[in-house]
Amino acid sequence: MSIFLSPEGVIMMLAASLLDLVGFLLFILDFVGIGIPLSFIPDIIGILIIGGWIFLRTGRMGVTKEAAKISQKVSVKLGLTTLGELIPFFGDLAPCWVLLVFNVLKEIERSIS
Repeated sequence: MSIFLSPEGVIMMLAASLLDLVGFLLFILDFVGIGIPLSFIPDIIGILIIGGWIFLRTGRMGVTKEAAKISQKVSVKLGLTTLGELIPFFGDLAPCWVLLVFNVLKEIERSIS
């Protein structure tokens, strides 16, 4: 069974999709002047939820070299996603959270195989 179809994969992709959807809705509200101050709220929630999941799933809890390598790659991706989400307008339009979760799930599946 693919990690993408596991309960963990479906829940995390759903959470990432919801965060990106809220970001897009806030982009629409940017034209009214309300969206920019509120656009940081889903970013903070994303960092806490998805970042916490990434740490629990690929953190340095394992002692193998493979786990450390995956953790390092994912840490860089989380940092880039956070930077992308914090850029006004770009972070609201780009599906950064979905891409991050997809890449993390792909790395996990690759390490299992």
